[in-house]
Amino acid sequence: MSTDEWLQRVRRDFPYRPDWVYLQSAGTGLAFPGAAAAAGQYYLDVAGLGCDAQSLWQRPVSSARERMARLLSVPADEVGFFRNTSEVINIAAHSVAWQPGDTIVGMADEYPCNVLPWEAAQAQGVTVVRIQPDPELDREQQLLDALTPRTRVLSVSHVHPWTGTKVDLTRLGRACREVDALLIVDGIQALGATPVDLSYVDVYGAGMFKWMLSGFGTAVGVFRERARSMLTPIFRSYANPAPSTSFAYAAPNVPGLYVLDATLEYLEDLGWDRIHEQVEDLTGRTFGALRGLGIRPVTPEHARAGIVGFDVPDSTRVAAEMALRNVSVSDKEGRVLVSPYFYNTPAHIDRFAEALADTLRVIARETGWSPRD
Repeated sequence: MSTDEWLQRVRRDFPYRPDWVYLQSAGTGLAFPGAAAAAGQYYLDVAGLGCDAQSLWQRPVSSARERMARLLSVPADEVGFFRNTSEVINIAAHSVAWQPGDTIVGMADEYPCNVLPWEAAQAQGVTVVRIQPDPELDREQQLLDALTPRTRVLSVSHVHPWTGTKVDLTRLGRACREVDALLIVDGIQALGATPVDLSYVDVYGAGMFKWMLSGFGTAVGVFRERARSMLTPIFRSYANPAPSTSFAYAAPNVPGLYVLDATLEYLEDLGWDRIHEQVEDLTGRTFGALRGLGIRPVTPEHARAGIVGFDVPDSTRVAAEMALRNVSVSDKEGRVLVSPYFYNTPAHIDRFAEALADTLRVIARETGWSPRD
């Protein structure tokens, strides 16, 4: 299939609102049209057969696990399904047998699910090292510099939600192995937008409602063999009675897995390489558009993966003005975030640039502010 044919298919499958540009996939991804039928099929199966439909609903559950294992190049028995990213990180955090003198390393500006789960460890005498990000320094190197022989866990976002910075998990994971620490990763802002290598990752959690386009209530939790040898599951139920080392303890969101399996099948058919290439191309175009307007993104161009952030004096006003021009962007933590996905086109980035230029002219007339100030 040629690139033009591929793009035509994608645009047909994701109609969105007429004459609008959607650039918030890192907030919530658009569902493809087959998602509604997939969710409905679960309820049709149960309506017709009740409990006897169990063999039917196990098929998409098993299939989704196999597809996710292929995407992440991990054994299927290391893949579990949970409610959200926070649940995965919390389970990992509460499954560590802490020792006196242990430390946990992470950035101070992480999303709450990478901060709050570690508070219980502090009550046990564990030291949490929170690194204040320095915009002039490399986030990844700051984390590496904080590791010591006392570090038990490094907790990090694969792609930071408000800067768009992607870290090298292999580099971090190797460093963690050198000090016998676990690398526990929030992958919700990365999975689907960029290739993921879990060779040196111990726990990886990611909700499915962003780049994976599969709605709320379903997350993947990958607990690698090394993690399962070092952690003891905090939750036990019929799915993981002792001495099981599985962290999937109860029934997952089965209707959600009908949707996830159908969505993964669709994405596999499109081709993950093509999807990732499209994201790379569109984020590159976004960088070019911002530079053309005199704006320096906060996202490092060499470490980008779908999210491009930039600062303006009033991000809420900018996002609202963009919406008046039928361009949907995010306003988070006082910053504008742009997150194109494979269903976007170069023309959408052009529309974004035009709308932003017009918005900045309006703000300049009112306040005198210029991005080159």
